Amino acid sequence: MASRAGTRRWVRLTGVVMALGLVLAACGSDSSSTDNNSGNTTDVTIKASGPPKSGGSLTYALEAESDGFNPTTNRWAISGNMVGNAVFDPLAAYDINGKPQPYLAKSFTPSADFKTWTIELRPGVNFSNGTPVDGAAVKNDLDAVRKSALVGATLANVASVEINAANPLSLTVNMTDPWASFPAQLTTQVGYIAAPAQLAAAGADSSRLPIGSGPFIQKEWVPDNRWTGTKNANYWRTDDAGNKLPYLDSLEFRPIVDPQNRVNALVSGDVQMMHTTDWPAIAKLQSEAAAGTIQFVADPTETEESFLMFNTSKAPVNDVRVRKALALCTDPAAVILVSDTPAERIADSQFTPDSPWYANTNFPRNDVAAGKALIDQVTAETGPVTVTLTTTPVPANVATNELLAQQWKNCGVTTNLTTTEQSKFVSDAVTGQYMINLWRQFAASDPDGDYVWWTGKNATGPLALNIARLQDAQIDAALNKARASNDPAVRKQAYIDLQARQTELVPYIWLAHSQWAIGAAKNVRNLTNVTLPDGSAAAPFQAGNERLVQTWIDN
Repeated sequence: MASRAGTRRWVRLTGVVMALGLVLAACGSDSSSTDNNSGNTTDVTIKASGPPKSGGSLTYALEAESDGFNPTTNRWAISGNMVGNAVFDPLAAYDINGKPQPYLAKSFTPSADFKTWTIELRPGVNFSNGTPVDGAAVKNDLDAVRKSALVGATLANVASVEINAANPLSLTVNMTDPWASFPAQLTTQVGYIAAPAQLAAAGADSSRLPIGSGPFIQKEWVPDNRWTGTKNANYWRTDDAGNKLPYLDSLEFRPIVDPQNRVNALVSGDVQMMHTTDWPAIAKLQSEAAAGTIQFVADPTETEESFLMFNTSKAPVNDVRVRKALALCTDPAAVILVSDTPAERIADSQFTPDSPWYANTNFPRNDVAAGKALIDQVTAETGPVTVTLTTTPVPANVATNELLAQQWKNCGVTTNLTTTEQSKFVSDAVTGQYMINLWRQFAASDPDGDYVWWTGKNATGPLALNIARLQDAQIDAALNKARASNDPAVRKQAYIDLQARQTELVPYIWLAHSQWAIGAAKNVRNLTNVTLPDGSAAAPFQAGNERLVQTWIDN
């Protein structure tokens, strides 16, 4: 669960950050209400005094630092994607209806069987070092992604990338199996295109010296202190009035790990924007916004779920009866109180109830008698059941696991509690060196973005992106059926089948849906994504991630 002092310690892996395209108040509204299972959060924004103004600088407080800014090799959580959006452009981005649209790309055209996609690029777009964003550059980047030990699995279905010899701004992506939702993947980290010079740089320079086509150019990066960027004077985007973007002259990202310290920095004026998923911090932001000291906007889109994740290859939780028993013995309403999470955020799926993909599968929970009966069966066959439950050494996370151990004791289960520093926590997870982890993940608005985490293809080996290591033919069939079709009804049924099968096999115990929110100083306008390059409305967030290309200061 998200904690008061350590929200950022909740794990969020790379590659699949997407957002459901629902509207939030832009600068033209005084305020708007948001009710998306979010604790009745209310947006408070200030109307602009006139048209956007260029100039000024903005400091944005991030929840954490990143290990570098190479989209093909570095581990980006939300903080990495925020910097990524400043330096790079994604090939695709979501519109207000939650559909992926061309962004850096001009168009995406599939073959009838969705096994071939043609990507057309925009003319006249250059990286900040002056080299063109053409088919050769994009092929170079996508090939680097495919070779990457970290993010390569996200494009494992890509068989080849070919440049169109007759058109240097066109390339063809050939698939092994049909992939109707391919552009959705290009809204994520693997769709951010780095210049060939960056990818060819030696050693740490490939991560420390990013070169993109984005609105800002890196000026300085002091890890764990600040990232600063200046306006890309040759940026290719303009607003609807023809004014060059971005509006800001400079941008600073400052990692402030403690969420309350982040709020304090905003209220005191040390920073002008911040983001958080910490509920006490959200409450403070709402209070300050209601008092008129700041602005507040909540993300109404699909965000991560907090849950317990089983290593289904490790005894005794390789027995589905044990996993189901632990779910039955868990009372999530009591668990989420540890992090002050509102009761309406309780989760029984990776999708919120208002998601088009949600299905009520009667996920097993809070039935101690039924859970104990299953544990008694296992005990009679193999002996007493003892499990190990791990989290990061954050007080609220530790308290959550202590409460779970007490609940499970009522079913006859002995729980050994351990804590692991975050980087090792993640490493142990993907290498299978755990039994049960307290975890946060799965923010894709198009569920195909989470394919990589659920497919049995990624469930084995020394490093498994299917971290639960669950192999199941029915799950794979549902995932592949959804991926191969663009028919909403077919895809919905496939994901209903997925949720039903996951409920049967219980690789996860769902706890709560998270909530992203941002706070901003009173003179900041366009707090979230505003438009796509064609002028149409953009999704306001991508699971808490936003582009600041149209943000401006109203003095």
